[in-house]
Amino acid sequence: MPTTTTLTIDSPVDFDYDPYSEQALTDPTDLYRKLRAHYPAYPLPQYDAWAISRFDDVWAIGEDGERFVMDIGPVFEPSHLQKSNGGVAPVAAPFTTQSFSQLDPPIQTSLRQGVGGPLRPRAVERMDDMIRRLARARLDELVPKGEFDLYTEYGGLVSAGVMCSIAGLPPEEAPHLLKLINGSMQRNPPGADPAMLGPYMELHDLLVDVVAARRANPDAPPVPAIDGLLRTEIDGSPLTDHQIAEQVGAILTGGTETVPKVVARALLELKRRPEQLAAVRADLAANCRQAYEETMRFGAPLQYVGRTAVRDVEIAGAQIKAGQRVFLLIPSANRDEREFADPDEFIWNRTIERHFAFGHGLHFCIGSHVARLEGRILLEELLARIPSFELDESRAVMPPSDFQIGYIRLPLVIS
Repeated sequence: MPTTTTLTIDSPVDFDYDPYSEQALTDPTDLYRKLRAHYPAYPLPQYDAWAISRFDDVWAIGEDGERFVMDIGPVFEPSHLQKSNGGVAPVAAPFTTQSFSQLDPPIQTSLRQGVGGPLRPRAVERMDDMIRRLARARLDELVPKGEFDLYTEYGGLVSAGVMCSIAGLPPEEAPHLLKLINGSMQRNPPGADPAMLGPYMELHDLLVDVVAARRANPDAPPVPAIDGLLRTEIDGSPLTDHQIAEQVGAILTGGTETVPKVVARALLELKRRPEQLAAVRADLAANCRQAYEETMRFGAPLQYVGRTAVRDVEIAGAQIKAGQRVFLLIPSANRDEREFADPDEFIWNRTIERHFAFGHGLHFCIGSHVARLEGRILLEELLARIPSFELDESRAVMPPSDFQIGYIRLPLVIS
């Protein structure tokens, strides 16, 4: 990985930003603050890229599908950044087995519509009882132990159980699904850990078998996420089992990994502020929704989404050339002083008109409705069941990452 290049613009002394530096991989909050203050578009010539840090600029690019495309996004593999486009707009690769999250319209639109049936608002509303049953069943098992891990043992298994229902997998597959997803998302920053390939392929093969079985048994109970894709055609051709498995895998991965991290962070921030925790407890059904939303603004784990310019464009005074990449710094935008009052303060009942935890525009997170419902229920059920607890931060684990920075271990001890 190339070293950081010295700035060519007027900037504070002794400040350089590289999205793959040690500080950026562990706690980039101060870096983001300086980027917003001094250069909202920061040049990264070693990657033929720019880092965009202010809310309005990130918002504008997020909804601009004419001048910015996925290309090698949404998460840049650092090795791909070594090759410059040389000022030439990228040519979209032909559709093979990419997931919709790596594509642009019109193919992306067709795939999202095919897989998105169970993730639409009315379908998600019908999941409330199922998610509560899963959360209560986990707590029935965990509370008598007196201690458990918020990420893996509670939130992770509930989220995996929800994803099993969406993919037509039996509920008892949840622990195995969680293991495969966590393994397939391993990072060895900068970039993916080669060890992720085995779990990824095992997960993909599992889903290919599920899709093949569904195709062979059309009279079996419906599996909307798969059924919609079985009816989808791209350029007049139906999708293969592998192509469908890739779309479903993207849903399962996004729906299983992020929510437990946000729930763990919400409980940590509330526990650090006893008066706010008491206020939330006063009416869990009404207040957990707001507390979860503020946690997504304050501490959602996704660090950036990537786009590539297809024509020359000016952003925040910077001349971004065709073929150059942009890092849209999500946590920085969510702490922008121009958008939020006291942005570095966690305020459980903050009024939030918009934030970036689910992205924005054409690539807005397809699972946002189920993520919000899950997160709220996981908080409600835990706080209703456990009146007093401590979080053992001495044993917490938040590994460095160029993708998602969040707790993968946070022990809760019932007191």
